[in-house]
Amino acid sequence: MRKRFQMIFLCVFAVVLFAFPLNSIAEKPINIGVLVPLSGIVAQGGEEMKMGIQMAAEEKKTILGRPINLIVEDTRVKPPIAVSKAEKLVYKDNCKALIGVFSSGVGLALAKNIDKLNVPFLTTHVMTTKFYGLNPLVFRSGQLANDQTAVGNVKGILATPDLKKRTYYVLVHDYSWGHDAAQRFIKLAKENGIKIYNEKFDRAPIKTKDWSSYISKIKASGADGIYIALITNVIPVFAKQAYDFGLQKYARIVSGAAPGPVELEAGGDACIGIFGTSDWCWDVNTPKSDAWEGKFWERFKTIPSDAACHSYVGAMNLFNGIEKAGSTDPQKIAAALRGISFDGPYGVVRISAKDNCMRNDAVLTETVRAPGNPYGAKIFMKVIHTFSAKELGPPE
Repeated sequence: MRKRFQMIFLCVFAVVLFAFPLNSIAEKPINIGVLVPLSGIVAQGGEEMKMGIQMAAEEKKTILGRPINLIVEDTRVKPPIAVSKAEKLVYKDNCKALIGVFSSGVGLALAKNIDKLNVPFLTTHVMTTKFYGLNPLVFRSGQLANDQTAVGNVKGILATPDLKKRTYYVLVHDYSWGHDAAQRFIKLAKENGIKIYNEKFDRAPIKTKDWSSYISKIKASGADGIYIALITNVIPVFAKQAYDFGLQKYARIVSGAAPGPVELEAGGDACIGIFGTSDWCWDVNTPKSDAWEGKFWERFKTIPSDAACHSYVGAMNLFNGIEKAGSTDPQKIAAALRGISFDGPYGVVRISAKDNCMRNDAVLTETVRAPGNPYGAKIFMKVIHTFSAKELGPPE
């Protein structure tokens, strides 16, 4: 009788052990922390970043047989707040990785704390060159870095007769990204014989709304080219004020960041004629690009944006990296991310094993009036030239 009771107990125990705990473990979501600006000056860009990451998660569905659970926090583009939100995501929400981040200042603050957080952090938008090889847990897969953008823009200027002989006035936002963008462009431009009016460049506070004093200085300088490194959402604001001052009648704008499509619509004709190098725009006409933008439009009913596309690609690299690692161990994920690649809307995007930053093709664009399109867009970034990953560098 006792033996029979023991056998029954063991059978029941086995059923409980194998049926319930294993199923619950398999179905327990993998939490991913999404850090994006959802309020303030760059809220539109943050929403687009969130859309791209969400689209990737919906497409991927599971990692290691477990659902993907995105936990989104608003950084407000403030480093202390972003670090606090990251701590909450890791320590309270048990997130196994962090993704997103719009600002270089925020990205550098998180990187400074990443050893304490002890999770992989993949940025889709930080452009500062300081991210190259910054930390074994820090990765970039998204927006071009400042040196890559500078290479593309300088090559574009040299290849465009209307841009080549101009003298450039440099105006940037006054924080780490803007400074780095200016320095990279000015150095490369001088090496290639492009004239720069103000090598020490103008630095505008992020909160600047009235650009009249800067526009007056540009007009007084006699420069007929303007190189800007302004936050995406601010570019049309600057362009509209410059247009009202008559600046675009004789000067051309080259931008170190791509203006978002929603902002371009708001800027209207004032935004026509802005040149710049970017990973992607919806004029990239390949089967994978066309398919992605169609799915994006169906899902969100808004103009497909480069911010969303960068974020989608970065998220796919992260999700695939965790799957490749076969584990949520941070060191194993980091090892798997080195050298990983994803073939998506703008071709193969590979995270270099040398410095944890991506290499991919990119496009030189000019904003022009849009032809008929499903999105109702009136202004768009037209592709002028495609650069190979090898052209943009950096060398490996």
